Amino acid sequence: MCFASLAVAGKLAIGHIPPAGIVLVRMLGGAIVFGALAWRRGTFTFVRSDLPFLFLCAILGVAANQELFIHGLARSTAINASVLGTTIPVFTALTAIALRREPVHVRRLVGIAIAFGGAIALVGIDQVSTSSEHVAGSVMVLVNSACYGVYLVIVRPLASRTDPIALLAALFWIGVPMVAPLGIYAFASMPGLTWADVGFLAFLVAVPTVGAYILIQMALARAEATLVAAYIYLQPVVALTGAVILLDEQLTARLAVCAPIVFAGVWLAARRV
Repeated sequence: MCFASLAVAGKLAIGHIPPAGIVLVRMLGGAIVFGALAWRRGTFTFVRSDLPFLFLCAILGVAANQELFIHGLARSTAINASVLGTTIPVFTALTAIALRREPVHVRRLVGIAIAFGGAIALVGIDQVSTSSEHVAGSVMVLVNSACYGVYLVIVRPLASRTDPIALLAALFWIGVPMVAPLGIYAFASMPGLTWADVGFLAFLVAVPTVGAYILIQMALARAEATLVAAYIYLQPVVALTGAVILLDEQLTARLAVCAPIVFAGVWLAARRV
């Protein structure tokens, strides 16, 4: 639910705030919140052998993930982003199998396939824009999905033995210098922030950043990466349902038919194997 709010709120914010500026605020806001929580809990400790993996996870799961998605969203459509975002569990499953991090669960793979089909039908593959002006953005979102899918697999060993808040604090603080140059340049070239812009940024830090990342890390400490990734298929359902409730959009037959298919696929993937 937290991640599902990013496409809508992010698209609205991009109209006033440069994409790189949004990434910098999300990164810095997350680093401050997670760092304060980790310091208060007294859990900010890591072993030296974890440092290379921390940097790799910060690149794939935080810096590249956020930069590619926001810049891709700015150059493409929300529908394209929804379709391509549903490839994350596919990349996660392929990575987990290739690295032999998880056994092959046929039932889970079938559930992922069912949920993938329902999500694709829900957002409407026929509505995906193949316009040349959207190609670059779509490629960015697809690469973002690959980065995050790989991240969910390689971060799990760290998540299983490290406090989730401390882990996120480290990843976000490592990521801040990576996104700072583009973010600072973006803010320097814009006229100024309105109170509405500040509200959007506060929401983007609190919900699809702090809330989403905390819940993901807590889940990875308790479940396999492919199972956690399967819940990504709920994002289009939640986003379109929110549009019906909050934006007065009409409940379509497609949503009524496809949502149960997505739920069924996620339920099948989540069953004990």
